Amino acid sequence: MQVIIIIQTYYNFCPGFFSIKKSKIKLAIHRNSSNKYRKFIGSILKSLNIEFNFVFLDDDFYFFKDSELPQFFSLNDSIKILKNFLNPKTNLELSKKIYVTREDSYYRKMINEGDVITILRKKGYKIINPQLYEIDEQIEIFSNAEKIIAPHGSNLANIIFCKPGTEIFEFTPSFKDNEMILEDRYSNLSLINDLKHNKIICDTVNVEDHSVLAKKYIDTNTLLNSNYYKNLIVKIQELDNIV
Repeated sequence: MQVIIIIQTYYNFCPGFFSIKKSKIKLAIHRNSSNKYRKFIGSILKSLNIEFNFVFLDDDFYFFKDSELPQFFSLNDSIKILKNFLNPKTNLELSKKIYVTREDSYYRKMINEGDVITILRKKGYKIINPQLYEIDEQIEIFSNAEKIIAPHGSNLANIIFCKPGTEIFEFTPSFKDNEMILEDRYSNLSLINDLKHNKIICDTVNVEDHSVLAKKYIDTNTLLNSNYYKNLIVKIQELDNIV
C-alpha cells in the first residue's frame, strides 16, 4: 500500500489528491494536525473512491519506502482545481458581510476586538469563529460573502473560494524587511481571484506567553521580535470610516 505524505497547507496540497491513481493508500500526517483537517482530507478521498487510513508521525526523522508527495501545482492552477472539484454552493441564508475572529489564537488577536465587533455589528456584519465550523462549512461561508474583514492569518486562505469582486479588509501588522513573503500572501490570493483587497495597518502588542507549540518550533528571538507573532490594535476611527 503506497504512503502519501501530507503537508499542512490545504490550498497548495489538496489539489494533488485529484491526480492520485491509486485506489488504496496510507496517509502520513503529523499527530498535531487538526481533526478538521483530517476530516476534510477524508471527505475528498471518499468522493474519489480512494480507500485510506492515517499513519501518525511525531517530531522525528522517518524513512519511507514506496511513498510520494502528491503533485504540486502553481497557485493559480491549485485554486482552479479546488474551486472546480469542491464547487461551493450558493446559500442565500448566509451573511454577506462577515468578520473573522482570531479570539482562540495565541497571536495576532485583536486586543480591542470588543470595540471592533460593536462597530461591525451595527454595520450588519456577522462574527465568525472558524474554530466552530468544519472546513467545508468555512468554504461555504466565504464563498457566499461579499465583504470580509479579518486579521492576517490562515483563515484568510478561504478567500480562494470567494466570488470575483468580493471585498477583503485585512487587519495586518507592519511587517519587517525579512517578512515580506508574509506581507503579500493574501493580497496575492486576492489578485489571482479578482478580489478587492485592502490592508488596514494595525499597531502591535507583545504576546505575554506564547503557546507550547510555538515555543517548541519557533526560535525565541523570532517570537520576541517579529510583528507576525504579536497581537494587534486597530484604530477604531479608521475602521469606522472604512466600513
